[in-house]
Amino acid sequence: MELDILCVEAYINLIKNKNIVITGTSSGIGLKLAKIFLKNNNNVWGCSRKNQKIFHKNYFHSKVDLVNIFPTKRWISRVQKQSKNKIDILINNAVKFNRNLNSLEKFDSIDRSVKINLISPMILSNIISKLMMMNKGGAIIFFSSVATEIKQIGSSTYSSTKSGLEVFSEIISKELKQFDIKVATLRILYSPTKLSNQLNKVEIKNLLKKYKTNKYRNVKDIFIEISKIFEEKKFLKKNIFFYKKK
Repeated sequence: MELDILCVEAYINLIKNKNIVITGTSSGIGLKLAKIFLKNNNNVWGCSRKNQKIFHKNYFHSKVDLVNIFPTKRWISRVQKQSKNKIDILINNAVKFNRNLNSLEKFDSIDRSVKINLISPMILSNIISKLMMMNKGGAIIFFSSVATEIKQIGSSTYSSTKSGLEVFSEIISKELKQFDIKVATLRILYSPTKLSNQLNKVEIKNLLKKYKTNKYRNVKDIFIEISKIFEEKKFLKKNIFFYKKK
């Protein structure tokens, strides 16, 4: 436990005085990541549909529904102005997951899931990568899921959006390589969040038994991986980082 704390502290000291954008900072991974980044004088811009949960001089919150393109673009325009056109890290964390058979899922639920999980990260990457190009560097992070592999009944929309995100990530990683912009997807097996609480305990136990390691077992692990990616001196040899099978 002590070694774990020292490891996190070491990476906190690597990333400092940076401008970081994180979507979905009202709870779960987004909220916890924002708090860790704020410990070392980083500026963090966060958004969610809910009110501000973090009160810190370097945290700037906006109530934004990422389903709507124009409010999202206005939010990034404000971030651009406040950050003086320099964004170092974009973390696409916001997600929607409704567990339901496709035939029973409502149209607006499908539409909303695709927009939040796939389209909004595409749009944010489009806008923010241009700023990173100007500054010749940066990192864009996506979160995928074990759902892309296990293809569980009731997860058709969610799993499809995450699969799409992985392909998108791999392609723009090649496109942005020449600008020293690192693009990576962390495929998470299981991390305790409001979303993962939709799984029952038996399912979680079976899921963890099926795989050898749960690389991203908590937010500290995720933070360390993001720090490694950002600090990588040479361009990433791989784009998708994940757990290992048995």
